[in-house]
Amino acid sequence: MSRHPLRTALPAALLACLTSAYAADAERSASPDAAAGTDTLAPVVVTALAPASALSFTTDPKLPRQPVPASDGADYLKTVPGFGAVRNGGTNGDPVLRGMFGSRINILTGDGAMAGACPARMDNPLSYVAPETYDLLSVIKGPQSVRWGPGASAGTVRFERRTPAFDAPGARLAASTLGGSWDRNDQVADATLGAPAGYVRAVANRSEQDDYADGDGRRVPSRWKKWNTDVEAGWTPDADTRLAATFGRGDGEARYGGRGMDGTQFKRDSAGLRFERSGFSGPLARVEASAYYNRADHVMDNFRLRDPDPIGPMPMPMEARLDRRTRGGRVATTWQFGAWDVVTGLDQQTSRHRNYETIDMMGIGGPARRVPDARFDDSGAFAEATWRIAADSRLIAGARADRARVKDLRTSTGGMMPMPNPTARTRPAARRSAPASCATSAIWPPRRPRCTPASAAPSASATTGSCSRRNRGRPAASTRSTRSSRRRRPSSTSAPNCAAAA
Repeated sequence: MSRHPLRTALPAALLACLTSAYAADAERSASPDAAAGTDTLAPVVVTALAPASALSFTTDPKLPRQPVPASDGADYLKTVPGFGAVRNGGTNGDPVLRGMFGSRINILTGDGAMAGACPARMDNPLSYVAPETYDLLSVIKGPQSVRWGPGASAGTVRFERRTPAFDAPGARLAASTLGGSWDRNDQVADATLGAPAGYVRAVANRSEQDDYADGDGRRVPSRWKKWNTDVEAGWTPDADTRLAATFGRGDGEARYGGRGMDGTQFKRDSAGLRFERSGFSGPLARVEASAYYNRADHVMDNFRLRDPDPIGPMPMPMEARLDRRTRGGRVATTWQFGAWDVVTGLDQQTSRHRNYETIDMMGIGGPARRVPDARFDDSGAFAEATWRIAADSRLIAGARADRARVKDLRTSTGGMMPMPNPTARTRPAARRSAPASCATSAIWPPRRPRCTPASAAPSASATTGSCSRRNRGRPAASTRSTRSSRRRRPSSTSAPNCAAAA
């Protein structure tokens, strides 16, 4: 028996390793890949959406996906490479594309914009989208197209419904249901009845889920419930013409663990009209026109889906009601000149935001009215040309011009401690309906008297100036001849005004 067993075991182990390595090298040298000097690796399977081009994706949102069907548009877009989401709980996430979100992503449903009402994006546009009720999802990454509205520095997302025409009278029906943990249950139904001359289609869905429990068994506020119904009626006199009208409505609620309020109403009202015509002779290939109206009526509070926190920032029951109406239209023509395709068109969008004001400070009682507080208008013209260089190559160039206008209609800001809004503009309706009084601003050089509602003018006792012909050319005593005072509109409590009748 050897006195040093390690001295004999170690050389034996090294000899065995060298022998096995030599055998492996001999086996690889005998393989067919040895002559080419390459090694064969185990196959790797990747499951993802195949891009239609380098910067665009097109897919059917009805296709099965993992882990479960999406509860809203942001939940579905997370499966597209490049997209993420700012989570708000169980649903209503805010999409992020290449690190950009918000208005940098142009989101369209049936060529129309569905803008949310909450300033904190509790009801972002994709909160009103049920992906399984649409037939086509198109994503354009980056500002690679000028045809679908202004902005879109991050990209454009379009949800579309494309109902195939009927060759003979008939019907189509598709339905599905889902059940899962934490009381998740979904139902979707899509029914179409039609003939060669036209069709009627109805799409409806319902989806809900309860709160879930974390690893310690604590209940996490995240439950939600949604439903949507849309009806489309189409007229197809021939294979090249289609006129379709759509009407839709939806609602829902969502409980949030990271917000001071829950969303207790996500009401949606939609209407649209679309016309398509192709098959022309000559360079004109296609004409399409569409008009839409979308309204988001959103309610958030801290008492319907939770109990107010007595030691939190909102210990009393409080409610906020907002709505936003967006309407617009688009006209586009497609021209073909040999290897060139040229798309030209016009689009317009108008959006009105309103706040629900009540006498009660908590906003849950007393007389109420909707008060407009913001107005957005945009009109644009665009042209985009595509040159088909070869079967696998093309060159795209486009130009777009927009005129945008935004008006702040709030009379005060500051919430619980309101302050005069320096950017407020008097609404035309208020000027027409209220009695007028003559008022002059404390500026130099003086300007002509300006008429404002009597409710905004101070009493005669607070006046420091006069509207008489004798004093119109003289500055008020408190006037400062500066550029800032010339531009700033005085508040109703400090501006020199007159009590003369208009």
